[in-house]
Amino acid sequence: MKKYRQIYLFLTLEQWLGLALLVILVMGTLLAVSHFQPEKEEPTAWANDSTKTLFTAHQTQQDSLRKAQWKKTYPRDTIEIRMQAFDPNTADSSTLVHLGFKPWQAKNLLKYRAKGGRYRQPDDLKKLYGMTDSMYQALTPYIHIAREEGQRHTDSVQQDSMPRWPLKKDTILNLRTADTTELKLLRGIGSYRARQIVNYRQQLGGFTHIEQVLEAKGMQHLPDTILQHFFIDTIIIEPIDINHASPQQLARHPYLRFEQAQAIYQLRKRKMHLDSIPQLLEITDFSAETLQKLAPYLKFDKN
Repeated sequence: MKKYRQIYLFLTLEQWLGLALLVILVMGTLLAVSHFQPEKEEPTAWANDSTKTLFTAHQTQQDSLRKAQWKKTYPRDTIEIRMQAFDPNTADSSTLVHLGFKPWQAKNLLKYRAKGGRYRQPDDLKKLYGMTDSMYQALTPYIHIAREEGQRHTDSVQQDSMPRWPLKKDTILNLRTADTTELKLLRGIGSYRARQIVNYRQQLGGFTHIEQVLEAKGMQHLPDTILQHFFIDTIIIEPIDINHASPQQLARHPYLRFEQAQAIYQLRKRKMHLDSIPQLLEITDFSAETLQKLAPYLKFDKN
């Protein structure tokens, strides 16, 4: 103690000032280091592992509930399919999507139109990227293409009335099996009408009488004398199973509108099974005449 007191007494003023300055510098450095050092986050203190597990499970459950509520409020498949008549040259994207087009298909169709493209007949829609055969068949009854003003239809009555080659007076065709090449042998039937007859035969499921050929598109302007060139050797029909067909499948038949197909479907759901044509008279939209035409094309499968 006495030794330190002696050192204290013999220090000069300058030495004291230097010592004080040294102490200040050391303290300042320590304070600066502690001030700029990043604070470490204290880890959440869990009482034990089971508490942590319960908390995690609770968070997961809350996340699942939020996701389920979101899907319920904003479901992905909210587009209602509504079949209606449409013109692919004028229909907007909303109409197309409600008809069953995928959004990207509707976009492609609109881009085609924007570039000057035009659908001149229903078959042209088959060229749309992504158009499947089943989708086209479902849309066919609803495609109505308006004729362009001043348009000279390539398949007009005038052009179709010109035979491709001299007509044989005794040409008689089997309406059940005749193809487009054979049909074009007849005066007044060109490529367009020949395709329409074959397509209509497929849509019906077969002809039951020759007068039905005049129901095909483009045939209404021909004289009834065209019928003398047709015969049906055997009536073979591909009927629709009314107890298993969907409304879309029923609506593809030329004798049924979509509203009537829906009514059949609803009647079938109420009765669980349909047994005969007279049951369809419960649908006010059906007349006895319509059902008489439709009868050969329906079957009532009990299985």
